[in-house]
Amino acid sequence: MIAIIGAGGHGKCVYECLFRQGLKIIGFFDDDPAKEGNIIINGAKVIGTPGSISQYPEADSIFVAVGDNRSRTNQFTYYKAKEYLLPNAIHPGAYISDFAKIGAGNFIMGPAVINPGSTIGDCCIINTSATVGHDCILGNGVQIGPGVNVAGGCVIKEGVFVGVGAKIGPEVTLGAWSVIGAGSLVLRDIPDYSFCAGVPAVLRKNNGIE
Repeated sequence: MIAIIGAGGHGKCVYECLFRQGLKIIGFFDDDPAKEGNIIINGAKVIGTPGSISQYPEADSIFVAVGDNRSRTNQFTYYKAKEYLLPNAIHPGAYISDFAKIGAGNFIMGPAVINPGSTIGDCCIINTSATVGHDCILGNGVQIGPGVNVAGGCVIKEGVFVGVGAKIGPEVTLGAWSVIGAGSLVLRDIPDYSFCAGVPAVLRKNNGIE
C-alpha cells in the first residue's frame, strides 16, 4: 500500500492519479500533526506524520506529494535509501510516448504530454496540460507548471522550477535549481541557481552558488 506524504492540494491530485491507476492508498502523512484525522479526499485521511509511517508495515510504498523541489527531492532520496517502493502517479489523461523514459516517484497530470526521445528523472512534477517536446532531458526534482510548453531538445537540470504558462524555446538549457517566472518566454540558456522572467525572459538574479 502507498503512503502519501503531504496533505495539501498537490496531495489531492496525487491521490487521484494513484486511485485511477488502481493502486491501494493507506492514507496521508503530513508534517502538521494538527491535520491528523482530517479527511483530504474520497474518505482518505491524514493518519500521522511522516515519522509514524514505520508504524504501518503494510505501507511498502511512498509517494512524496510535496511541491517544494528541494524538500521533495530530499525526502525522495531518504525513502529510496530506506528501500521503499517509489511509484509514479500518472493520470490516465496524460500522453507519454512509448519511446520516452520515465524515472520513479514522478507526478504526471492529465492532459500532459511527453514526446518521443525524452527522459524524465526522478520525483519530477509535470503538471496540468504541460508539454515536453522530443529529445528533452529533465533532471531529478524538476517541476514543470501547468500549461508550460517545453520545446524539443531542451535540458532542464536538477531542481528547476518552471512557472505556470512559461514557454521554453528549442535546445535551451536551464541550469540546476533555477526558477523561471510564470508566463515567461525563455530563448537562451539560463545559469545554475538563477531567476529569470519576462517576454523574452531576462536574468533577474544569479546567485552563482547554491
